[in-house]
Amino acid sequence: MAETYRDLLILICLGLLGWGVIRIERIYQYPFFMGSMFISFIVPQAFALINNPASVSQEALERVLFVSCLSAAACWIGYEMKPNQKWLANLNIIIDERKLFRAGIVLIAQAWFFNFLLAHTTIQKSAVNGNWTGPATIYFFFIQAGNIAFGIFILQLLKRPNIINFIFAVLSGMPLFSQVMSGRRQPTMTFAIIIGISFWLVRRYIPSKALVITAIVVMTFLIPVFGELRSDFWNLVFSGDWQGVLSASQIAFSNLQKGEILELRNAALLIDATDFTGVYGYGSSWWDSIIFQFVPGQIVGFDFKQSLQLNLVGVNYELLKSKYAYTPPTGATFTGLADSFTEFSYFGCLSFALIGYIFKNLWISAVYYKSIFSQLLYMGLVSPAMLALTHGIGRWWQEALFQLVFLGLASYYSRDRNKSYYRNLGNYGG
Repeated sequence: MAETYRDLLILICLGLLGWGVIRIERIYQYPFFMGSMFISFIVPQAFALINNPASVSQEALERVLFVSCLSAAACWIGYEMKPNQKWLANLNIIIDERKLFRAGIVLIAQAWFFNFLLAHTTIQKSAVNGNWTGPATIYFFFIQAGNIAFGIFILQLLKRPNIINFIFAVLSGMPLFSQVMSGRRQPTMTFAIIIGISFWLVRRYIPSKALVITAIVVMTFLIPVFGELRSDFWNLVFSGDWQGVLSASQIAFSNLQKGEILELRNAALLIDATDFTGVYGYGSSWWDSIIFQFVPGQIVGFDFKQSLQLNLVGVNYELLKSKYAYTPPTGATFTGLADSFTEFSYFGCLSFALIGYIFKNLWISAVYYKSIFSQLLYMGLVSPAMLALTHGIGRWWQEALFQLVFLGLASYYSRDRNKSYYRNLGNYGG
């Protein structure tokens, strides 16, 4: 039965990809890029987990693959729902682009300042999961505002190519680009997404179908290679050592197929453990993750921070060790499949549908009504949506709220107060 669910997952992913390729502009939309993530991140691990289940029982294996199918299908279902006219009206903020330019400069200054502090800070890591702790987490939090500035100035550069816009596009993109060169996967995706979507929004640039299909195949190879090489990947590329890249690819895929370290195994065991205990969070851990991200324990005190968290559910490492004789590797993720299941059981897949519905409204507002606020929010949320699958739904809420706060402040300052919101939006295209 596991093979049946795996094959069904492949068919659903191919359906999501086919939906995009049929009308090539859809490659920038939620069902397509989530289908790309499922087929490049989850499907290879599904093969590996079936071949080497280890501590994962047959029932747990079938369950995680079934949840994968539900979640992938939910990406399309949520996106196909009719948009909310009130949401569209509120999203369509009239922006004074001169003010937005100044707001972008402030965001650049913030990113560069905290990037300087981070460069002179010793990184502390948690012994439990390998995550950053201490002041570095605060600095990195504020650095990410530079990504919003990068989106602002790339749009400005494409609309009005001139030396000033070019300089600020480069300045805003440098902190993000430095993370790309360190071999980090999310910043790499964020960097590419901001540029790609900006070209579509302003110039309506659409790559060929052959290039899109090639990119999906390449991404399937690069995801494990980036994890294997980190910054060494770009060292090999710039030195022209393609044999080294190929060798690293072979090692990465060999390790993947051995199935010794798999995020999908983490998900399968956590889902099975949750089903065994019958204890669900009902969204509480997502609240906890927001508190973890936005409340600095170093400033308000860790006891106060902990008092704001509900801590109803979480990863029960002791149960995983006692029941399955399994200790997740340091820094391992449990994926959004497990994260959503631990909150709402099988209904957790609707989390992906909700995110899809949000993207549907943003797409219509950004593309058909040309809302600058929606354009910036859309390109800022694509990478977090992918992290919702690879890391967890809680990660999505963290980064979505971050975008809303900082982009909201920039938009509030930049709003053209001589004009009102567009309320009569009418119909939108197909």
